[in-house]
Amino acid sequence: MQLRAARLQVVGFGPAALGIPIAADRTGLLDDLMREGCVFLDRRGRNEWRSLDYDIPSNSAAGDFLEGLSPDGRLRAVLRSPEVRALQEAPDQPVALRVAARFLARTAREIADYTVRFDGAHTHFSTSVDHLSRDADGLFHSRDARGRTLALSRSAVIAVGARPLAGAAPRTVTSEAVLRRECDAQCEAAVGAGTTIRILGGSHSAFSTVGLLLREWGDLLRPGQIQVQARSEILVYRPEARAAVTDGRTGAVAVGGTADVGGTALVTAVSETRPLHRFAGLRGESEALYRAVLHGAEPRVRLLCHPEENDPAASPLTIAATGYRARRLPVLDVRGQPLFPPGEAAVDEEGRVLDGRGRPVPGLFGIGLGHCSPVGPASGDSGYPMAAVNVFHGRTADRIVAQL
Repeated sequence: MQLRAARLQVVGFGPAALGIPIAADRTGLLDDLMREGCVFLDRRGRNEWRSLDYDIPSNSAAGDFLEGLSPDGRLRAVLRSPEVRALQEAPDQPVALRVAARFLARTAREIADYTVRFDGAHTHFSTSVDHLSRDADGLFHSRDARGRTLALSRSAVIAVGARPLAGAAPRTVTSEAVLRRECDAQCEAAVGAGTTIRILGGSHSAFSTVGLLLREWGDLLRPGQIQVQARSEILVYRPEARAAVTDGRTGAVAVGGTADVGGTALVTAVSETRPLHRFAGLRGESEALYRAVLHGAEPRVRLLCHPEENDPAASPLTIAATGYRARRLPVLDVRGQPLFPPGEAAVDEEGRVLDGRGRPVPGLFGIGLGHCSPVGPASGDSGYPMAAVNVFHGRTADRIVAQL
């Protein structure tokens, strides 16, 4: 059977991918998009949606997760759901990320159910896309590992997310696995044996991992058993610094000046020329924990400024909280050649994927974690981070939808 060419296909159905129908709904274009054909393809099963399901507080305010949804749109039923009420209770405060995850899962279900109302719209779960191929007519074919076309469309959005960087040291796990509570047995064994637990990174994820270890096994931890090794200065968020956007300063600041922590001199400084980064820096429980460690009030945790030689006898458990690497989704031209180098896809400020020569690929867009996405000066928010749900559901999605 010959496939009908949809207006759009979106490879991935995580938090960032939801931004496309959310933005279309907000601008009154959702029904038109669905009627003309909109296909979502996701490798997970319908009931396997676990995006952001981490046992930690969020590093952004609860209200940020709700910014994209229109109270008058087709998806407005989401705003009346129990999952949303928990976010509305304290919109200016961080929220348990699992609460936000339940809201996003509820939104995903609403969107998937909405697609079945239209002949040309589908949400395909348990569908693995091996690569995208662009034919001579400019149409995009999503293909499986056997080369079969799964969907055909005039435009395509890559929203396949990213994988956490695991690190090269032996006995290394990722903070993502720890925060999903997939490594409890390993962590508990290390704590009980008195083994050093070394956390690489100084981000919200890193200190949330420290907080989880203290919460679950704090009574068993010895002084200095947890070591935090940050690659760069550790910043804390300051909401009043948002006013600094007009002169290009940062929204995060370093704490203190020079402190001696566990025998190690820790020097903190911050450049006044950094652009505003609304979600940069520690806040809430992560900030409070960092300050306690910094000032010696939490002796079970030690901050390291410089890499130290590993003690082979100690064989520390290492938890990497060092960022993410884009998932790989090759995009091939009519000759079967990659349109851009494998790995992270670069996009311009309009969300268009750039080929190997830095030129936009017509009809191809990228959104979500794993995309290098510079921000245009017209936004008035120079350096605004792209890895935030309300960015995926807001400005970035708006720009993509406007070009479909």
